[in-house]
Amino acid sequence: MKKVNSQEFDDSIKSIQGPYLLKFGSKSCGPCNTMGPVLEKLSQQNPEFNILEVDTDESPELAALFNIRSIPALHFCKDREIIYSLNGITPFRDLQYIIDNIESEYFKEHGEFESTPEKKSYFNAILTCSILAFIVLLMVI
Repeated sequence: MKKVNSQEFDDSIKSIQGPYLLKFGSKSCGPCNTMGPVLEKLSQQNPEFNILEVDTDESPELAALFNIRSIPALHFCKDREIIYSLNGITPFRDLQYIIDNIESEYFKEHGEFESTPEKKSYFNAILTCSILAFIVLLMVI
């Protein structure tokens, strides 16, 4: 995870190939500090994925440029374009899912992640039929 300010920002993103994560936060922000260990773990487990951290107190121009209204704000970007955004505390598994799927064809085409279909459970139907069959057997006997 690399900390950048307004002066370093352009040079930092010019050298990045592919998607990267911009995290906007502040040292005085509790939720931002909570996200610190999550982003460190994300950075360690994805060393090829660039994570840039911007302190909104030190670089208010960047915060204004990205229209930051609340922090922590997480923007997944490619080149200079935001392709996916999150606000607030976000669990590690959600961030990892985004990194794993941000280059998928479905995301590129639809701008959202493909949801997995829910597995149908027949438990209630089987239980109801079993109870009815039991009741019918009791009535016959």
